[in-house]
Amino acid sequence: MKFPRHTIISVLVASAGLSQASAFVPAASFAGKSTIGVGGRSAATPNRNVFLNLASASDDEDEELELKEYEKGGGKNSGLSKLMMMKDFDPDDEDDEELVKEVLDTAIVALEADEARSKLSAFRSALSILRLLRSRIRNLKSLDYNTYPNHGEFPDVDLSGMMKKISGDVPPLNQFFSPRKIVRLILRLTTNDLALDTVLDDVNNAKSQEEAYKACFTKPRIGRFGILPNPRNFLPPPYAVDNWEKDSDFARQYFCGTNPVMIEVAKDPETQLSKNMVNHFGKDKLQELADKNQLLFVSYDDLADLKVNPHQMFPLPMNDASGPDGGPAPQVHPKFFYAPIVAFTYDYDKDELDVLGIQLERTDDARVYTKNTCGENEWLAVKCQVTAADRGARRSLASFEAKAFGDYQSSVGVGQFMQLIKKMWSRYSFFEKTGLPNELASRGFTEDVQIPAYLYREDGMKLWNAIGGFATDFVDEVFDSDEAVASDEVVQEWAKETTDPDKGDVKGFPTSFEDKETVAKVLQTIMWMTSGLHAAVNFPQYEEYGYVPHKPLHLRADLSTMPEDDAEIREWMFENMFPHINTDDDWLRESANTLVTDEHAAIDSLAMVRLLTTPSRNCLDNLSDRFERVGTDAYDKFLKNLNVISEEIEARNEEAEKANKAPYNYLNPSNVPSSIDI
Repeated sequence: MKFPRHTIISVLVASAGLSQASAFVPAASFAGKSTIGVGGRSAATPNRNVFLNLASASDDEDEELELKEYEKGGGKNSGLSKLMMMKDFDPDDEDDEELVKEVLDTAIVALEADEARSKLSAFRSALSILRLLRSRIRNLKSLDYNTYPNHGEFPDVDLSGMMKKISGDVPPLNQFFSPRKIVRLILRLTTNDLALDTVLDDVNNAKSQEEAYKACFTKPRIGRFGILPNPRNFLPPPYAVDNWEKDSDFARQYFCGTNPVMIEVAKDPETQLSKNMVNHFGKDKLQELADKNQLLFVSYDDLADLKVNPHQMFPLPMNDASGPDGGPAPQVHPKFFYAPIVAFTYDYDKDELDVLGIQLERTDDARVYTKNTCGENEWLAVKCQVTAADRGARRSLASFEAKAFGDYQSSVGVGQFMQLIKKMWSRYSFFEKTGLPNELASRGFTEDVQIPAYLYREDGMKLWNAIGGFATDFVDEVFDSDEAVASDEVVQEWAKETTDPDKGDVKGFPTSFEDKETVAKVLQTIMWMTSGLHAAVNFPQYEEYGYVPHKPLHLRADLSTMPEDDAEIREWMFENMFPHINTDDDWLRESANTLVTDEHAAIDSLAMVRLLTTPSRNCLDNLSDRFERVGTDAYDKFLKNLNVISEEIEARNEEAEKANKAPYNYLNPSNVPSSIDI
């Protein structure tokens, strides 16, 4: 072995955030100092409830410029200024308990300074997290594993089959945000508030709910003739504002949106689609499309197994004392969801995916909706029910606590979402579900199926292969031979701990390492998961979720109460189906226990996705300083490959913009964080 044995483990700092990643880094690796690997600061992973880690922000002028704009808007916050002057953590002080306490105390003061004037429940959520961390600081050298307890709403549903979490729910000191990272996140919250200050009059004075939703965003240009750039354009209008009703946009999300890992290629429509769909379109027609690789589908089967539908916004017993006068929360805020099946056709000439039909219910007589059998507004309402189901099935809710944002915002609720995670984990196998080629093939996207518009796959495979080459070269620099791998105690302990049923319990992970190839394959898989995969599902959130009707997190009505007259449906959707942007419910507006603000769910959701899409300062192509001691040659080669990928993506996006099509830049290495740092 050419380098200290902790070097190879340290590459796994990239595994800092996905729920199932929590078991991939052994507690044993904390026994000594780890070197910096692909983008993080230490070799540990927090559990789902704490969105920490995290590479510190690099020194640039962006924070200073944002702070100046914040102060121009009337904000005065000495805590932010103090945080900006504090030095970032380094390997010599990352375990300094007093330093971490000082950073957290300063961050709490910074948030408290703006809490009173803030219109966002995100402020209270952020404060709650920081106070929790501050109260439970612990200087640990290793992590203990634990199982999830049953959820309060579903006490009889056993959740011990979920992935393991860290004991105590709070990570060690070396997993806290750096001062500059905290500055960036607080600035993101405060500038959101500044933006809301400029638009709230338009929101409140809107003549309709539809106009109110569109009024939530700042104008990119200002001035009498609209030619001056707006320095406070902190909430720019997402792409969806002007495109959310298009079938092409609805379909494109499954190739390039926040959930590009669900669509499948249909090979046998009779077994993969419902009887209703087969009968509606005809077996022969569907099979003909399937034989040409033109039939694709999405089926939300797991949602069909959830028992509570509609789910209440403030479920009992967790909210048995948060209602009026300290009594139970009113059970009058239901949120509905379907378990849809959607069929698509792919046009190779146009290089475009289109919607063939939608089935919302799972009954024998369930209707199959098509654009030709629906009125214009009815078809739009049906598609919105699908996008809400897609958002509910996505893993983003995993970080929400039961009594706060999660139950309030989601249709399925946190308790049922945890049941979804348990079911997903029961099917999980490390290489099969996380390795990109295997995962794609499991959904029918084998090498012989070429669909150029599936840009997640196109760009993802380029990045996957580049990461694989880097992992191989890096391992070659660290280990002389397969024998060196087999005899390395730390690497073998890593495999043992990760697969131990009482510890990591990651199915499909190697139980031992006998050769360099296996080590490189594991590193490739983890680095892809925590860089490219997470970037692909996280960073489209603002464009897709920012305009709430495009992809609502919950719906207040199903189609059973929809008007029969198509002309009345559009107004009904905005008044009764989409999340609140305003409400006449006094308790919902005013109760301090509900975490609801005057602007309610729509603006809370907008602010949250804006925060979650904060760009990283530590992307794959700017890590040269992290490989000065080990992996220099490997990273230099990797960087050249990344530059080629970036050039190809940017050239394609230029052509897309000329054709008035949406660009896809989420897997451009210049935008892909080297670990999950949000």
